[in-house]
Amino acid sequence: MKNVFIIALVFLISCKKNNTTDTSILEPQPSGKTPIIFLHGFLGSGDTYETQSKRFTSNGYSLADLYTFDWNTLGFGTDNVGVLDKFVDEILAKTGSSQIDLVGHSAGTAVVQDYTKKHRSKIKHLVLLAGFPPDKQDSTPILNIYSTGDYVVSGVRDVNGGTNVKLTGKDHYQVATCPESFEAMYKFFNNGQTPGILEYTAENDVILSGKSGAFGENKFAANTIVEIYKIDAVTGFRMSSYPEEKFLTDEKGFWGPFRADPHAYYEFVVHENNPDSRLIHYYREPFIRSDKFIYLRTFPLGVSIVGLFLSSIPKDDRESVAVFFGSNGAVNADRDILTLNGRTLSTHTFCAKENTTIALFAYDDNKNKSTDLYSVPSFTSLPFLRGADFYFQSNTPETITMTLNGKTLHAKNWKSKTEGVNVFVFE
Repeated sequence: MKNVFIIALVFLISCKKNNTTDTSILEPQPSGKTPIIFLHGFLGSGDTYETQSKRFTSNGYSLADLYTFDWNTLGFGTDNVGVLDKFVDEILAKTGSSQIDLVGHSAGTAVVQDYTKKHRSKIKHLVLLAGFPPDKQDSTPILNIYSTGDYVVSGVRDVNGGTNVKLTGKDHYQVATCPESFEAMYKFFNNGQTPGILEYTAENDVILSGKSGAFGENKFAANTIVEIYKIDAVTGFRMSSYPEEKFLTDEKGFWGPFRADPHAYYEFVVHENNPDSRLIHYYREPFIRSDKFIYLRTFPLGVSIVGLFLSSIPKDDRESVAVFFGSNGAVNADRDILTLNGRTLSTHTFCAKENTTIALFAYDDNKNKSTDLYSVPSFTSLPFLRGADFYFQSNTPETITMTLNGKTLHAKNWKSKTEGVNVFVFE
């Protein structure tokens, strides 16, 4: 009887509560597979691997096997290798594993290679995605994946002695996110075994969680406020004035867990616990599978490189702001169709394949209350970003509609100063 009580107590301690349903949410447990740690590239975050993680969990991995390491790609003098080593030791202790599989994308490939040189015994496999590979493989097995359609990192070479995969037509970001790269990684990690499925499958019990931090700098603050609203799929308006759930992030920026309706559209609202922090509204497609890599970026406070060009985004209650974010790849004017309120944005002005446009900011840049669709100059100095002159009135409530290749998201035209900025996130 005593043993039964102890088992029940351990079970209860391992569960967390979702206030919306008051139903216990069980913490994921390691599967016994080698844990994977993913590193993003320039201006990126861990959600680069959001879709890949769901492919892995659809093929036998647990969410407790998958981790991301967020680093400040705009920072100078940071000991990324030292901080990463502490993180690796935490994951090894948490999972009981003796080694990890390490994955880096773009600029992140330099970090993972520097780490491997100093801590080779902790790395079972090393994956380099659209980055800067060495001439040859040493004792650590290397998978090197690159693409002919990458206009950010060109001229990537094979690694002598390594496993090399040359993709065709994938953009710089897609090298990290596409199913072909998932298949190559899965086989590399699992002794050549082919995954049973290349796209992720649906689950009955969908649990969501993630992180919140400043865009571009990945600075995470405790007590950042996250609210989740269920919205009307046709209008983008909230179904209730009260959130389904409200979270305060912990000291590492984590929020959740939240049990989601797999058929529902959600709006995530985030802002730091600071009166100067702008409200950011994230609109997402329905989640059909559990996901712990939902990143909700805030606009950085204080002086920063990213903050300088984001300062051009209007704080004006007479207009709204809409932002496109492609979580799985760039918009290519020769391949994709992106529209905003019926106007085409997937043009060579904004989405030339050479630019690798991941995010597109739309607002009335010249303040003439008209959509002129010219390229906003302040966004041309950094890769992956573009701005479009686009006017949305905010005097009366109405729906803003964005589509990407037949997928549609709707949002309310929030007043940009007091109510915040809309971000449409497409997989």
